[in-house]
Amino acid sequence: MITRTLDLDRPSDARVHDYLLGGGSNFAADRALARRILTAAPSARLDALANRDCLRRMIRTCLDHGVDQFLDLGSGIPTAGSAHEIAPDSPVVYVDNEHLAATQGELLLRGSGTAAMVHADVRDPDAVLGAERTRELLDLDRPVAVLLFGVAHLFGEHHHPAEVIRGYTEALAPGSFLALSHLTDEFTPRRARDLLAVLPDCPPSVTRDRATVLSFLGGLEPLEPGAVPASDWRPDDASEDLRVDEPLSFALLARTPPRPNSPGS
Repeated sequence: MITRTLDLDRPSDARVHDYLLGGGSNFAADRALARRILTAAPSARLDALANRDCLRRMIRTCLDHGVDQFLDLGSGIPTAGSAHEIAPDSPVVYVDNEHLAATQGELLLRGSGTAAMVHADVRDPDAVLGAERTRELLDLDRPVAVLLFGVAHLFGEHHHPAEVIRGYTEALAPGSFLALSHLTDEFTPRRARDLLAVLPDCPPSVTRDRATVLSFLGGLEPLEPGAVPASDWRPDDASEDLRVDEPLSFALLARTPPRPNSPGS
């Protein structure tokens, strides 16, 4: 989400994240920043992996509740472990405004009948929800799971993050989900400060506490266990090796009030 144009000398949030996850869609500037991040916050790679694994569990929880279509905002490059691999029979729309992420995503998903990439700014819900591919793949009259992982910390206060989130959740059918993770300094203040010191300032990253982010949710109801470090959100046997001692973020899964007689939480 850092830039709309391809500039290989400038690090990209999407490509740095790809590197931390062990991907190959990154360049020298991205790897250099990633190494600075890991020096400042050695747990950053494990935190990224824990977040990705938490997203897996949240997607499966959505499926268990009968929600089988996904809108992945600020997705970066949809590589291994992305939503369309976790839910291969479900329609998935990925959204990113970083040029290379969108281009790579289009190439990777070419020929897919269930997954597509939309090149748009996630801070513009009307543009995202009104995009041709979004309308083709997602039935907005049925519940949708909106995935906002590792993105909302790029929303400064002038972007009005609560309004952005409401722009999606209020447009979706009852029983829709919001899966969200956010950078925080609640758990390890010094590590978080060190991390912010090395991150690019375009756009600036913002740490927020859980109470602040929960206030953005309006009438959405967080599922148990609420907003917790990603590795603590309904862990399973596969996630035990990803437990983070110094978490840099928290995650939550919230739901709009469902229609009567729909599956409970």
